[in-house]
Amino acid sequence: RPVAGPAGVLPRKDRARLFDTRRPLPADGRAVVFTSHKRNGVFAAGDTVAVRRGGRLVATRRTAETDREELAELMVGRALKPPTPTPLEPGEPVLTLSGVTVASGHGRPLLDGVDLTVRRRQIVGIAGVSGNGQTALAELVSGLIHPDSGTMALKGEPAGNAEPAEMVRRGVARIPEDRHAAGLVGAMAVWENLIAERYHDPAFQRFGLIRRGAARAYAEEVIKAFDVRCPGPDARTQLLSGGNMQKLILGRTLAHGPDLILASQPTRGLDVGAVSYVHGRLLEARAAGAGVLVISEDLDEILALADGITVAYHGRLTPVLPHGRVSVRQLGLLMAGHWEILPEIVDAA
Repeated sequence: RPVAGPAGVLPRKDRARLFDTRRPLPADGRAVVFTSHKRNGVFAAGDTVAVRRGGRLVATRRTAETDREELAELMVGRALKPPTPTPLEPGEPVLTLSGVTVASGHGRPLLDGVDLTVRRRQIVGIAGVSGNGQTALAELVSGLIHPDSGTMALKGEPAGNAEPAEMVRRGVARIPEDRHAAGLVGAMAVWENLIAERYHDPAFQRFGLIRRGAARAYAEEVIKAFDVRCPGPDARTQLLSGGNMQKLILGRTLAHGPDLILASQPTRGLDVGAVSYVHGRLLEARAAGAGVLVISEDLDEILALADGITVAYHGRLTPVLPHGRVSVRQLGLLMAGHWEILPEIVDAA
C-alpha cells in the first residue's frame, strides 16, 4: 500500500496520529510503502528506508541502524551542516503593529488586538496551529487586507491603508504560503515571474512596454545567484521542482535588499537540502540588515531560525519571547491556548 507524502502539511500531533494508524498494518500481513522527504516521518513510520537521489536508488538502511545526519547526507549527496544564527544586535523597527484588529464578519475576529514589532537584524517566528490568524496576519503585512482598528507602521511611517504594490515599493518582500497558488504563475516563463512584482520599474519597461532583453538578463543573474536549476529564463515555471520554485521566489524576494521579509511556511514541502538553503538565505538577509517575520507550523523551523518567538491563538499573539527562554513544552501549551503560563515565562526571561 503506497502512501506518498501524507504528513507533509500536518502539524506534529496529527502526524503522530497518522503514524499510529499505520503501525498495525504490517501485522495484518500488509506492506506499507511510505514516501517522504521528512526524516522524522521516515523514522516514525518505517522499518527500512530506501534513499533515491537524481532518479537512482543510492542506499537502503534499517531505520534502527541509521540516523538523521546520515540520511541527510545520502539525500543531498554531500555532508550537510544546517546554518546556525549568529547573535546580532537588533536595529530600529521595520514593522510595528499596535492593537490591530481585523474583523471576520462571522463572530470572532481574524486578528484580535495584535501587538508586534520586528526590527532590523532580527527574525521573529510566529508559531501556532493552522487557522489561528496566521493567514490574516500575512495578508495584512502584504497589503491585501487592512486593519479595522489599531495601527500598522513600516519604518515608523503609517502603512495601514497601503496596497500590495505600495508595500513592495516600501521595502516589503514576501515568500507566500502557497508557491503554486500565490507565489508563481506556472504557465509563465521564469523571467516573467521574476519581474512580476516590479514590471513597472524603469529597468524593465519603457513607454509601457516590457524590456524583454533586460528582464531576461536580470533573470540570468538571479538564476545563477540563487542556484535555480532550470533550462533558462524562458523555461515555463511549472516545469521546475518545488525546491527550485522556492529558490526562484527567494531570488525575487531577496535580490533587491528588502527591509522586511515576510516568510510564510517558507520550507513547506521541501527536502532537507532545500530547507537548509532557504534557512541560510534568510539568515544572510537578517545579517544584511533586514527584519524577517517567519510564519511556520513547523516548530523545529521556528526554533532553528528565530531570535524571538510569538504564538498565535484565536487571532491573538503572545508577547515576543526570547529564543532559548521558552521550552518546547511551554510552546506547545501556548499553542493549545494555555496562556495562563505566560507570567512564569516572562518573569523567567
